[in-house]
Amino acid sequence: MNTDPKIIAARPMGKICLSFLHRAFSDQSGQMLALVALFMTVLLGVSGLVIDVGNAYVVRSQLQNSANAAALAAAGYIYNSSSGSITATTVADQYGSTGTSNANPYANAPPTVQEVCVNMLTPSGTGCTSNSAPNAVRVTETASVNTFFGFMFGVPKFSTSVTATASMQGSNAQPWNVAIILDATGSMNFADPNCGTGQTEFTCATNAIQLMLGSINPCQLGYSTCATSNANFHIALFSFPGISTSTVANDTTNCTTPGFMAYTLPTGTGTTYSPLSYTESGGGSGSGGGGSSTWTATYEIVPFSSDYWSSTAANNLNSSSTLVNTISGCMSPISQPNNATGGMQGAPGNTNGGITYFAAPIYAAQAALEAEQIAYPGTQNAIILLSDGQANMPASADDFPSEQNATLASGLTGYTSPTGTGLYPDVTDECQQAIAAAQAATNAGTRVYAVSYGAEKLGCSYTVGTTGTEGSFGTDNTTVATGNNASFTAATITPCITMENIASSLQYFYSDYNQSDAGTGPDRNCIDNSHSVSDLKDILLAVGATFTSPRLLPNNAPYTVTTQQ
Repeated sequence: MNTDPKIIAARPMGKICLSFLHRAFSDQSGQMLALVALFMTVLLGVSGLVIDVGNAYVVRSQLQNSANAAALAAAGYIYNSSSGSITATTVADQYGSTGTSNANPYANAPPTVQEVCVNMLTPSGTGCTSNSAPNAVRVTETASVNTFFGFMFGVPKFSTSVTATASMQGSNAQPWNVAIILDATGSMNFADPNCGTGQTEFTCATNAIQLMLGSINPCQLGYSTCATSNANFHIALFSFPGISTSTVANDTTNCTTPGFMAYTLPTGTGTTYSPLSYTESGGGSGSGGGGSSTWTATYEIVPFSSDYWSSTAANNLNSSSTLVNTISGCMSPISQPNNATGGMQGAPGNTNGGITYFAAPIYAAQAALEAEQIAYPGTQNAIILLSDGQANMPASADDFPSEQNATLASGLTGYTSPTGTGLYPDVTDECQQAIAAAQAATNAGTRVYAVSYGAEKLGCSYTVGTTGTEGSFGTDNTTVATGNNASFTAATITPCITMENIASSLQYFYSDYNQSDAGTGPDRNCIDNSHSVSDLKDILLAVGATFTSPRLLPNNAPYTVTTQQ
């Protein structure tokens, strides 16, 4: 800028500015001081307002961070019961701005927590309704920020509000090996009107498992497909009773009824599992009424794999996967209910009584999991058992003559240990044997989920079973196991109590007690007090969510506030 007075004076605007400056510095009246003071006040006010707005943005950013933390933490507890000690709300309070983990002095109230159903998380073709189970949590935080200078302009404080939405359906933070054990006994052929017209419990169970699989991407972050070798989720399917190895393809490929076996007894301490051979001797129908026959049977229907998921399929399930094909309709249960006249399809023998005995498949699944964990170091193991919880394999040789004398190739003899010992494998205390098998898996580091589906009122306890209501279905007459989750004696143990104690803790016990036609009648008191879900589909989605890490969702994603909270 040219400051030569002569040049400035030659310009009209320059003359005006020069004249103003001359008068301002030569004026003695003090009037300009007031004007300067006014200008300074305005300048300071504007500067203060900028400082106040900047401070408000900093507080808002901090508030958003705490809301995100609260939503992510609370997402893991969406499915917890509101009557429990730890819920999404209590966790959000802890991690919110008024909690102990992310306290913000400007927050003026605890966070508002909504458990909602977000449409983008539901399977394709379905949507959220007010009756849907919540699958996400929305946390809203508010704060008031006092201004430093804004009060001069009538703005004593700024109020701000932020929202964060989160769900557990994120990526797999921990690689898992999961063995699903599905009850395929006759009781699963009872109808479940709550699941749909004409639907059986078995169909409802397989549909629910499909939903769970579709909600869990087994691939590492950033991959849409993956092989078992580089996947974060390996899953195998087991069922009981066991089936002959020669007919496994009937469940997986041929879609016809396999040859069910009474039981296959793996050792209780094995670290690997493969189909076992056993020899029958004595006059059962499976052995032709005399002599002996050797059979090979298995509980493992589909070995561990990770090819079930597809990002391009409508339901996220790969139709070319053996696991998907098996669980989506090919697999079949025994056609007749527990107490129906008739027998098991295929060799080796018939039964007119119960055929449920699931201590053996739990041992088989645990052995297979340990082998998978050795093959893939750093993975964690889990078992998901879905059953009504009533073990009732016939205790009388008259009911099951051929299998009473079965001897496994491993040397383990089936059902010939002294009556009353209750030790695996024995004809007595079968429910408690299942509890002991699950507790052994838990002690080995496996997380055991127990999904009670239409648990019956009676069963397990021989004392209860012989009062005239249920005949000889109950097998437990000696207290040989400890109820870590629910106390019992041999005289009081029930299918529900059995399932509660099979779970590693009550955190992993779920119950669908809505079934209306479950053998001796459903146990309406078999209520899961730890979780808010009681429908089988919602339960399996809740179980699947526990294997994943939380993620934030867009706040503008369409959602429905549900009544299941």
